[in-house]
Amino acid sequence: MIIIQANGAEGDLEEKILALLRREDIAAERVSLSSRHTLTFPELTIDGRSQQAFQNGTALALTRIEFNMLLLLASNPGVTLSKEDLFSAVWGRDSADTLKVVANTVSNLRRKMGGSQTYIRTVRGGYVFSAVSVTA
Repeated sequence: MIIIQANGAEGDLEEKILALLRREDIAAERVSLSSRHTLTFPELTIDGRSQQAFQNGTALALTRIEFNMLLLLASNPGVTLSKEDLFSAVWGRDSADTLKVVANTVSNLRRKMGGSQTYIRTVRGGYVFSAVSVTA
C-alpha cells in the first residue's frame, strides 16, 4: 500500500502521482483525513465536518490524532491497515517507533470507546474496522 498525502497546493502533485500510478497499473486510492461526511454505525457516529465522534449520542474526548485514526479506519471498513500505513497516513511521516505509537493510539481509542474491541479489531498485519458492532 502506498499512501500519498498532500494539502493545499500540493493537491496537483498528488493528482499527478495518482495518474502515474494508474498509468503503470498500480492500484492507488486517495486516503482523506478531511472527510466532510458523517459516518454512522450502530452506536457510533463520526462527523468529519465537526471533527467529532459520538458514541450513543455522547461526544468522545478524542485528540486530533485519535480522531484521524478512527476516521481513517472507519472510512475503510473491512480493510486491514498495517501499523506502518496508519502511521504514515495519520502522522504524515515514517518513524522507527511506528509500532508502539500506533498500538498506543489504538489502545487509547478503545479505552475511550468503552474498553473493548467493538469496532477496531487487531488482525494479522494490522487493524481492521468492523462496520457492524462486534462484541468480544
